Amino acid sequence: MQTARFPHTEVHVAKKPKVLFIKYHEAADQQPLSKKAAEKLGIFPSLALAGLAAWIRQHGYPVELIDLHVENIYPQQAADRVREFDPQIVALTSKTLGWPAVLEIAMMVREAAPNAIIVVGGPHMSIYAKDSLSWDIFDIAVVNDGEETFLEICERVEQGCGLEDMTDILGTCARLPSGEVIQNPPRPVPRDINKYPMTAWDLIPTSDYHCLTLLKPFATMVTTRGCPWHCGYCSQVYSEKLRFRAVELVVDEMEYLEKVHGVREIVFFDETFTIGKKRMRKFAAEVQRRGLTVKFNIRARVDTVDREVVRALKKAGLRSIHMGVEAGTDRVLKIMNKQITREQTERAFRVCREEGVDTRGYFMVGYYDATHEDVEDMIKFASGIGLDWASFSVATALPATDLYRIAQERGYVEGDFWKQYTIDGGGDIPQLETETFTAEQLRAYRTKAYMSFYLRPDLIRRKLSKAEGRDELMEMLGGATVLKEIVKAQVMKRIPSVGLGKWGTV
Repeated sequence: MQTARFPHTEVHVAKKPKVLFIKYHEAADQQPLSKKAAEKLGIFPSLALAGLAAWIRQHGYPVELIDLHVENIYPQQAADRVREFDPQIVALTSKTLGWPAVLEIAMMVREAAPNAIIVVGGPHMSIYAKDSLSWDIFDIAVVNDGEETFLEICERVEQGCGLEDMTDILGTCARLPSGEVIQNPPRPVPRDINKYPMTAWDLIPTSDYHCLTLLKPFATMVTTRGCPWHCGYCSQVYSEKLRFRAVELVVDEMEYLEKVHGVREIVFFDETFTIGKKRMRKFAAEVQRRGLTVKFNIRARVDTVDREVVRALKKAGLRSIHMGVEAGTDRVLKIMNKQITREQTERAFRVCREEGVDTRGYFMVGYYDATHEDVEDMIKFASGIGLDWASFSVATALPATDLYRIAQERGYVEGDFWKQYTIDGGGDIPQLETETFTAEQLRAYRTKAYMSFYLRPDLIRRKLSKAEGRDELMEMLGGATVLKEIVKAQVMKRIPSVGLGKWGTV
């Protein structure tokens, strides 16, 4: 046993250190919705933590995972389990809005396992790692891809190193014995992601996760890393370099999920699943060759979707496709640097409709330099392109985005809000009020968009005409709970920057 000079760190090295992964309660991400409405939106597994757990376990380390959200518990309710497991390393992940919840977990862990090394990673660390470590409850922050960096941390603990011996690890932000926080050089981006094992599904109770529009039980997967596009509102900061997981490994995991866990639907959370026609053809053929019946839904850009791709994926089990539309005019799309056109959007959704694939579009209310006419056009456009589902969010200036930079330059936000949010441990999320829109107007437009889209008689008739029409109607009724909360939040003037989708939301 070696005791580090850091007062809270006592490292046991007689055997491989135990590693505990804790997922925060994502209700923190879903302001201003009530707990009831947030539950309606859905609860998804943490691929980041469960994937990292699989990688670390492959190297012989005992692991455990606690998902506070799916268990519907808060940090103090998990304290006894942390004490019982007695981890030497605790790993947390954080998105920006979830930062206050992650702080709460770390405080609980520091009390329940005072000698554990607390490591925090996730998207927020890729932007504000050094500021995050202004909270001395954290020992190390992992920046960008986490597998190799976190494995090195585990190996050093196994070798008996204290924290003072881990301040030089590439891809980390670390606290020196003096208390000073340093940012180490980045770790080279791993090119081969095929060496990483599939998610540790045995640690995830798939039957407990749910979402309004998904078949249960469902699972989630990611088959690529990186994004070559630079949409002005997106804080995808990990890597521009696209890296693909081999099709055979992707389908191996799908087969495992269907046959071992009884999964009926898989959500592919790739930024853009439909990159590369050859890859899509190979994927569809391999799924069919193995006779899989599991359904799946994907995220895509409208300029990567055509009839050949949709038809091939439909035969393989594609159930729905989600695409970011964001705006109804080419002028606003150009401001967003979306690099698509209204015509491409209309064509992509028309193809999906004709091929019998359900569609969901994501739209953004109130981008800078947008006019009231632009927003009205967007609302009409959403209702006119044959969508099955639509999500509308108020534009929010996320960190490390062009939108945030412009908002700072124009004085829409004060200083570096998100940096201060990190240091303070939270705060009221600022609305993107511009010369054109007040916060109240933005909320009113979002409510109008939802009402205009979902209360259309033609949409209700179309859904009821389907074989699964009753199920879809029940889904819409469930979604009404969320809409009610949005309207309630507008009346109460609570912070409204929540969307029902992935693009353009906090």
